[in-house]
Amino acid sequence: MVVRVHPHAWRWRAGAAAGALSVTLLLGYWWGASSDSEMPFFDSPEEKLRDQVTQLSVERDTDQQTLRDLRASLADQAAELNEMRDMLALYRGVMVPDDSEEVVVLRPPTIEYDAINHSLQLVSLVHRGTGDDETYQGHLTVLVEGLLDEKRYTVNLAALDTGQESSVFPLRFRYLQKVQVAVSLPKGFVPESVVSSLRLDEPRVVTRERRDALGDATAIVAVARDAERNATDKKKQ
Repeated sequence: MVVRVHPHAWRWRAGAAAGALSVTLLLGYWWGASSDSEMPFFDSPEEKLRDQVTQLSVERDTDQQTLRDLRASLADQAAELNEMRDMLALYRGVMVPDDSEEVVVLRPPTIEYDAINHSLQLVSLVHRGTGDDETYQGHLTVLVEGLLDEKRYTVNLAALDTGQESSVFPLRFRYLQKVQVAVSLPKGFVPESVVSSLRLDEPRVVTRERRDALGDATAIVAVARDAERNATDKKKQ
């Protein structure tokens, strides 16, 4: 017996199989979409619970980050509020001074000392007292007392300040004036105290002087010197 096979018979068989498979998949998709039954894996209660836990964890992390940012923002605002309160109290004292005989007030300076770089930053504030004159004029001398080579030594900050043409800070104000200075101290100098001397020429001659300690500046310098000495000894060894 001779069986004749058409040359394209395998193509017909492959097309018929592909068509049958496509119809089967479409029927299965249609049946699954129209059925109310849940999928055994994707729609299981355990899987839904896992998804909810994951979503809650993400929301918790987001809320914690938001809370941290909010706390940091509130802390910054509180610091700014305290600074504004201090400034308001200062200006209130200048505009409406207490009942005293002070013509001019020399406030304690704010001092920042860097023992490693031998640098010092100072802010001094002078304001009017009970008077209400148009002009307060005079000068301020700021001296730093300390030790240099184990001997008493005094540094005039105005003389070290390149922006000053004299050894004093000129003052001319109606309500207040802030004196700011940033200088490099002589190497090896150990500051101990700041002496501020004020001379007011107008509206009348008045002198004021105050002495303020640098606190732990000497101890900081001692630590820095010990560190430098240890580094030098290691190099020698």
